[in-house]
Amino acid sequence: MKADKRLGQHFLRDPEVLAEIAQVADVERSAGVLEIGPGEGALTGYLLRAGRPVVAIEADPRAIEELRARFGDRVALHLGDATRDDLAALLPRAEGLRPVIVGNLPYNAASVIHRRVLALGDTIARAVLMFQKEVALRLVARPGVHAYGVPSVLTAVSARAWIVREIGPEAFSPRPKVDSAVVLIEPRAEPLLAPAELEAFAAFVARAFQQRRKTLGNALASERALLEAAGVAELRAEALAPETWVALWGSLRLR
Repeated sequence: MKADKRLGQHFLRDPEVLAEIAQVADVERSAGVLEIGPGEGALTGYLLRAGRPVVAIEADPRAIEELRARFGDRVALHLGDATRDDLAALLPRAEGLRPVIVGNLPYNAASVIHRRVLALGDTIARAVLMFQKEVALRLVARPGVHAYGVPSVLTAVSARAWIVREIGPEAFSPRPKVDSAVVLIEPRAEPLLAPAELEAFAAFVARAFQQRRKTLGNALASERALLEAAGVAELRAEALAPETWVALWGSLRLR
């Protein structure tokens, strides 16, 4: 199948990488897997080996037909958009087990999909997602480094995340112009913030990082009294740990 540039398609074809993603997903001990953007189905075949239900959401009708021809009814196919459709409704169910999410995400939609996966909280056991390497580094960054920003904070308050493997362009067809990375995301049993609050919290944190060279007291001038009370008014946004951001958000909401 020819890749559609409008959909940001880069098909992962390296057998070693495909096998590692399936291994990290650990589908065998789950309720099943929701695959986001299966494309021509290279990873889907590996996920099916676990013998658990596989649901796939795909925006390309051509891919849906190819997957149907290749796998028949072994995969529950959904023609839709992972940036808008109800992901929770697509998750496989099994008593006593949680599902996993796996996906080679299109670069142009990866950040939105990532936030939507975080919002599922611990209804999933884990997510194994492919990102542009630069984005992956932001997701796992810790305070005090330049890559630390809004995606880092949002991920940390909801989950723990690690880069499993970095992947060069040669693993894909067509080759992207950038390196990629696989990220393992495991939801916290007790998140620092309720999933329903994530978007409003993100907007608050983003205000500070938009002027990351300024101290918080200057970047968030309207909240200066709150920041001074917390002892962080003279710090910059990248210095604050996720727990501190959550505490500030809590104080702001109580005013």
